[in-house]
Amino acid sequence: MKQILTFIHLLCCSFSFGQFAIVNDKESVLNVREDGQTSSKVVDKLQNGHLIYCFENKGNWTNIDYVKKGKELNGYIYKDRYKLVSNFPALTVSKKTATSITLKKATIEVTITQSKFDKKEHKFKYIKEYPGQLQLIDNKQYWGRDGGMPTTQFESVVIKVGQKTIKLPKIALEGLYEPSIYSAEVNYDKANDTFYIQTMNSDGAGSYEVIWKVEKGVYKHRLVAYGF
Repeated sequence: MKQILTFIHLLCCSFSFGQFAIVNDKESVLNVREDGQTSSKVVDKLQNGHLIYCFENKGNWTNIDYVKKGKELNGYIYKDRYKLVSNFPALTVSKKTATSITLKKATIEVTITQSKFDKKEHKFKYIKEYPGQLQLIDNKQYWGRDGGMPTTQFESVVIKVGQKTIKLPKIALEGLYEPSIYSAEVNYDKANDTFYIQTMNSDGAGSYEVIWKVEKGVYKHRLVAYGF
């Protein structure tokens, strides 16, 4: 029951705040501005296909979060220069177990599996001023717990297209804890042979969303967002 209520909360928050999208500009390169107006300073440029997280509109401009060269960034883009991932055809849920969910459409199948977090397999760094609060796991940023010890993790994300199997690499799942796998959504851009796989995850205070991009059978990157 707790997991169901958490999912409903996350779903409502997602609709209220933001959605994942990709840059889709007719010029192929999109200007990111400091503020939502044409006269505002251009602070960055993004190529078509770049993953972004869209918040509220400010007139004709949309506030976005994104990652570039390992840095978490923010800015404004014109409201018709991106495409929401949710606009691509979606797979539907075909099977659920206690630790996995499978979504399917025709010969395409995506299975997401979670497992228990094993403390013995990781190294921890604690905040100096608050020794009971985790700062890093395996010397890296982590998501899903606000300073607490994780209890569950993503075990695997596997895509099957006919006889072909694509498994997301370990790096794609690192640092992502307390998964809410039943929130999973999978959208497929057939024209560009690209999968977008996303989940909303939470232990409460450590809420986050993640999306993975797999293009032409190859894992490209992920984007983690705090949409709620």
